[in-house]
Amino acid sequence: MYNGDKFGTLVSFDESGFTGPDLLNESQPYFVYASHDLSAEEASAFLERMRADFSFQGNELKATRLKKRRDWKSIADRVCEISNGRSKVIFFEKRAALAGKFFEYFFEPVLANNSLVFYHADFHRYINNAILSLMLKGGSEYSRLTVQTQVFMRSFNPDDAPDIFVSSGEYPIEITRILKFCSGYRDQIAAETDHLRAENDDETGKWALDLTSSSLFSLRFQWWGHRHPRLRVLCDASKPLAPMADFFSEWVGKDQSVPIVGRKGSAELKGNLIAPLEFGSSEEHPTIQLADIISGMTADFCVRRQHAPASIQKWVRQNCMWSHSVEFDPDLIRKGNPTVRVGREILKELSIRADKGTDPLDKMGDYIKMLEKKFGA
Repeated sequence: MYNGDKFGTLVSFDESGFTGPDLLNESQPYFVYASHDLSAEEASAFLERMRADFSFQGNELKATRLKKRRDWKSIADRVCEISNGRSKVIFFEKRAALAGKFFEYFFEPVLANNSLVFYHADFHRYINNAILSLMLKGGSEYSRLTVQTQVFMRSFNPDDAPDIFVSSGEYPIEITRILKFCSGYRDQIAAETDHLRAENDDETGKWALDLTSSSLFSLRFQWWGHRHPRLRVLCDASKPLAPMADFFSEWVGKDQSVPIVGRKGSAELKGNLIAPLEFGSSEEHPTIQLADIISGMTADFCVRRQHAPASIQKWVRQNCMWSHSVEFDPDLIRKGNPTVRVGREILKELSIRADKGTDPLDKMGDYIKMLEKKFGA
């Protein structure tokens, strides 16, 4: 298979740590999505050399098995060498991802008509880390809220999360305010997420907690689309991606870019495809097999960090899409941080309005500007 601009550059993707809608799975705390632009010929030749040099058995090499070998470090060294500069990975600490989705499905439905002013203030990141700090505390009270958070985002029925939609209990002030917000705007949250409920047969709701689609979006539109003018995208067969395939395939033959603007500046989405998304297996496609090894190698770093092989640590530093990866950011719960101070006041104001049943958006833009000026954010 030729890899070049005329026929489209092949970019292959695979994941590690997939647990579907269960982001509280303790045995696999990280999700990794890996990609590379090695051609089928390059990947096949590399894997054949590896089989010969390391006496691998079987045609399909899987990271889960390779990491159990005593020579895993030597294997990883070789994978790092061939894929450095030609790969890009994203990883999620799953609890952090669940906390991030809290804002998306509890706050966004209420703030949607003017949500940009909140995003520009990094209010979503403040909420994400406040929720995550709750998850990290443990204890039965916190555990119950955490579990109900995930349950709601699978059913979108407020009755399945009674402790979240009824403001009660003894919690830190941030959590109490978050619960007041959810309780006060329960009906609006329920109405705006009703189309995601299982009885409405909506595939989007079924995969609301999946991380695959957002990972593919970032890697394709904000990395590979900027490096190659035409792409062929080959993904490991994925149930969550199947209902999203038409969305991604709408970019076939489109070489224009789409500007997006955020608080930290502007960016462009680019991802011209020469054909619709393709799906396959690692057994059939050597490039997916290599992507599987790369994703497993990255997962090894996520779990072991400084105890992972030095070559993997260096490789991840150079090939990770850090700005799109998600993990706990302790700076966003530090009380002296101007963003945190603004976030705390926004949350306080929203919780008061929720208690009173008043408009959560009325003059909030001006209020946030005043807070940012006051705290130097």
